Amino acid sequence: MVKLSKKEYSGFTLIELLVVIAIIGLLATLSVVALNSARIKARDSKRKADLRQIKMSLDLYHNENGVYPQAGACAYGSNCYIYSTTGDSWFAALSPWIPKQPIDPKNNNSGPWLYDRYSYSYGNVSLDGQGFDLVGQLENTSDPDRCEIKQYRFKGAVNLGGSWCGSYSKYMYSPQ
Repeated sequence: MVKLSKKEYSGFTLIELLVVIAIIGLLATLSVVALNSARIKARDSKRKADLRQIKMSLDLYHNENGVYPQAGACAYGSNCYIYSTTGDSWFAALSPWIPKQPIDPKNNNSGPWLYDRYSYSYGNVSLDGQGFDLVGQLENTSDPDRCEIKQYRFKGAVNLGGSWCGSYSKYMYSPQ
């Protein structure tokens, strides 16, 4: 019978297996983090595209009627909003242009005024019907289009003063 020396045994040691498992775990963690970041950016891109589509529809409405629509049953000049959390027909005035209005990818709470509240909001239509707010909140806190950087103002209302970003979420987005 031939006796094998220690160096001739085949297989892996426990330490080698643990190192390989640790490396696989690290790579899996890094890929999940990268994938989550990509998902956030994709949702933000959808938000921006949706809000631009709504704004274009608002401009078509304005061209046809001379004013922007009221926010639901709210009177012009009132600080009142409608939200995408009410469903895919949340903005009835735009139905001729967008039969199924877009909703936020998360759509978890009415009013994007606070962090981690995701919905689209339209309202605060000026008394003359020429200015409004149309906003959503971004998830990527370093997005260059966030309110903290852009300092959004009311659409078309030049005499309403400064930006409303300071008193609301700095992560909001508005298609100006």
